[in-house]
Parts: sequence; C-alpha cells; structure tokens
Amino acid sequence: MFKKILCPVDFSQYTQDVINCAADLAKKYGGELHVMHVVPNMTYFTPYESFLTPENLVAIERNIEDEVESNFTKLLKNESVPTKSIIKTGAPFVEIIDYAKSESIDLIVMGTHGHSGIEHILIGNVAEKVVRKSPCPVMTIRPKGKTFKMP
Repeated sequence: MFKKILCPVDFSQYTQDVINCAADLAKKYGGELHVMHVVPNMTYFTPYESFLTPENLVAIERNIEDEVESNFTKLLKNESVPTKSIIKTGAPFVEIIDYAKSESIDLIVMGTHGHSGIEHILIGNVAEKVVRKSPCPVMTIRPKGKTFKMP
C-alpha cells in the first residue's frame, strides 16, 4: 500500500520520533523511506547581504549540507528499511510537495511541531501547507507531551 514514504525533517527535538514512526510504516508495508531536509533559501537573510559574498554563500551551503548529512547518518543508523536521504534548498513546503509529486510518494509522515519563533514566521507552518497541497495522504505526528490548546 505505502511503498514510498516521505519523511521531511527539520532536526528539531522530535525528529527521531517522527522518523521512527515513518520507518515502522515502511517496514510494515515493505516500503522505502525517503528522509528529506529542506534548507531555506539564503534570501531569508538579505539584511546580511553585504557579508554574504558568492564565495561565502558557497562555503555556507557546503557546511550546511555536511551538517545535514551527518545528522541523517545519526538519525538513520538503526533503521532496517531501505532509506534515501534528500537535501533540497528552497521553501520547505514547496520542495516537499514537488518531491512527493516527482517521486510518486504514497504517504508523507511529518511532525506537527518543529521550529518556532522567527523561523516559523519566515517559513510558516510547513505541516499545514503540506496537508493542504499534498498529492498523497499526509500523516502528522504530534510529539509526546504536546497537547491541543483551544485558540
């Protein structure tokens, strides 16, 4: 049923729980787990343009990619299902939706609580946007200990 499962991650404190859930589903259905991290465009940091020369931007992007790869290795070290790690740059919800379409993803599994504060303002609620625009079912995972509060 779910042969390709996409699990977008932001490396917040709840990431491992979300990956574990997605991996369990992949194992249950004999599927493949695609773990994705989206690095926001550097355009979010335009106030610092004078410090970000093209050479500096390339160095920053390489450092970020190396760190993401290292985090993937740590998070996926115990997984017994086939996995694929993906790093994209752009608006997170756009990249998640585009990848789901291009790879014929059957299910997206993602957390409901990730980054907050200024990152939330800049990026918006990624899970909400993915749920509204996804070409496939989306399972959202609320972290343990987080409860719903009426607005």
